[in-house]
Amino acid sequence: MKRLSGIIFFLTIAFTSVAQQADSSFVLPTDLTTSLLICQPGDNFYSGFGHCALRLQCPSHDLDVTFTYSLDDNLANRIAMFRGNGAGKYSSIKTAAFLEEYVREGRGVVDYPVNISVEQTRALWQILDSENASPRYRQYNFLHTNCSSMCFYALERVMKGEEIVWNGLTEGCTGTYRNFVKYVSKGRLWTELFWSSILGSTGEEKGQLEDKLAPMLVEPTIDKAVIRTTSGSTRPFIQGDPTCLVEQTLTYPHNPFTPTLVFALLLVVAVFVSIYEWKRGYKALPRTFDTILLAAQTLVGLFIFYLSCLSHMVGAANNWNLLIFNPLPLLLWICFRHRKWFPKVYLLYSIVILLYIASWAFKPSVTLPLVLVAFTFLVRTLARVVLVKKSN
Repeated sequence: MKRLSGIIFFLTIAFTSVAQQADSSFVLPTDLTTSLLICQPGDNFYSGFGHCALRLQCPSHDLDVTFTYSLDDNLANRIAMFRGNGAGKYSSIKTAAFLEEYVREGRGVVDYPVNISVEQTRALWQILDSENASPRYRQYNFLHTNCSSMCFYALERVMKGEEIVWNGLTEGCTGTYRNFVKYVSKGRLWTELFWSSILGSTGEEKGQLEDKLAPMLVEPTIDKAVIRTTSGSTRPFIQGDPTCLVEQTLTYPHNPFTPTLVFALLLVVAVFVSIYEWKRGYKALPRTFDTILLAAQTLVGLFIFYLSCLSHMVGAANNWNLLIFNPLPLLLWICFRHRKWFPKVYLLYSIVILLYIASWAFKPSVTLPLVLVAFTFLVRTLARVVLVKKSN
């Protein structure tokens, strides 16, 4: 069903071309229009940034099709995205069917008519149909090839000699990729922490503007965007008034347990456990706390290490957070905690943690929640040094 509308359109073009040769009075349909659909964010991890799609219509042939670029939607492919080889593809679906999911979820959808010519829309339709019919997949990643960027890249392919000029964009679009992640995650602090934490040195690059034209960042200023022609003249990017296709009924619940609050409480617990240990010894409470803390640190460290050093995920390389999130502290504790020189090793590690904490002043990847986690590691590391010295 997804490809049916495209095939119908291609057959229409083919038949009308033949008809043109037989009857010079026959002309191709001229009621073709293009719209940009901006869909509001969902309430889960993968839909938290919203969605963009291209809607193409030809009323005279009863065609209303939405083309969308997305990750091939299955668990294996979502995991593959973190390996750097997630499969993304354009697909087409009748607009009524496309909107059903958003009606069901209560996510608002607004139609913005794009001010391009009939010829450009015809070329766009053919390009997207060809992409849809092709068995070839593209690498999907959240920085470069995502739903928004691929919509605008497709538009630019048919706007030869013309360019979209954006006015009044926020820092989320004009700043670095890290700022982009921060702005598109606004109100979803755990989502922001996750994506920011796995973003490596690429996060400090500005990159291409088209990569950062996320739905929530574009919508407030889309009415100010213009198309500049080769002659230097301009016309509005949006032609006419937007139309609300689906009302926004989904509400985003406020989560009082922000990363900063949670990790501040964790630090308080670490201090309490350390005081308890100082008075009563290394008993069940501190042992359990350290086991959980080291296990969590190791698991997160292995995940970040894999993304940064072993996978091909775009933007994950050279991650500064590996300085404290790695399995080395656990390995050192398991293998060498009974050696006399072990306190010196953990003292050295304490210096590394302090370096990480100090980098908060100049490393955008180091955020307050991660600094609080680092302080928690520091408190327990120093407690380990004291314990080993006592036992030796």
